[in-house]
Amino acid sequence: MRLILCLFFLLPTLGHAQVRSSYFLYDTKKINLDDRSFERYIIPQLKAITQEFYHILKKLHPIHDSTIKLFLQLSNTERTFKKYHKKCKEIDDECFENLKELYGQSRKLDQLIMEPQNNLVKLTNTGSSHELEGMLHLISGLGQMGNQNYRLMHALEEYILTANTSFFPFYDGKSLIEPTIHKMLLSSELMLTQLLEGELRDDFHAVWIHFFKEVDEKILYQKDKIYLIKRLEELNLSWNTFHMKMTKGNHNLPQNIVGLIKIMHNRWNSCLKIILR
Repeated sequence: MRLILCLFFLLPTLGHAQVRSSYFLYDTKKINLDDRSFERYIIPQLKAITQEFYHILKKLHPIHDSTIKLFLQLSNTERTFKKYHKKCKEIDDECFENLKELYGQSRKLDQLIMEPQNNLVKLTNTGSSHELEGMLHLISGLGQMGNQNYRLMHALEEYILTANTSFFPFYDGKSLIEPTIHKMLLSSELMLTQLLEGELRDDFHAVWIHFFKEVDEKILYQKDKIYLIKRLEELNLSWNTFHMKMTKGNHNLPQNIVGLIKIMHNRWNSCLKIILR
């Protein structure tokens, strides 16, 4: 399968290929990314790019420090439940400990939901009307998430109480756990960029959905090298679109943020050089 990789801002050369046009024709079947390069270079670089993305969000609004923590905790909770659900068809001692771990994560979520709520209340007397509207939406969303997490904790408590009893096969509350966690996770993703304005929020959300979310789940967590190769064109297009809008568009970001985005861009280009050499 031959695909066109859009390299809007790539360095003039990619390994052995002397490329000076905006497109690089490559064959996914001929890419030979060895495991050592993938694990020791690509993954660390993509992890650094992801951390820098979070750092930019925190720079753009301090409350994002809390919303990022909330997203990361919910992401971890969903992964924990998926592991449990896949492995634990029946309850043994290890699975029972997994259930208690899930309950502990849910209690931690309760604290992480309350933290930004308290901070937002203090900030509602500052900022523009647009920012105030965003804060009120975020407060409302956190309130709904708090109610969902209360139901999640209650379902997990009942699940744990019935785990080693004859009632366990008949307990249907477990069917609420996974969709509740997933719904909360989706809400937390929207909260990552909720206090950005207009087109800036749209651009950050787009690169989150089409680049960082895919990188986080498929590459950093699942370490799926084949996925990276097959989706390289889409990932590159998404990143380069974001880079262009942030550095050449009309957002007028602070120079320190623009400089960090350029560093991220260099990291991505260095990954492409390793993959396509």
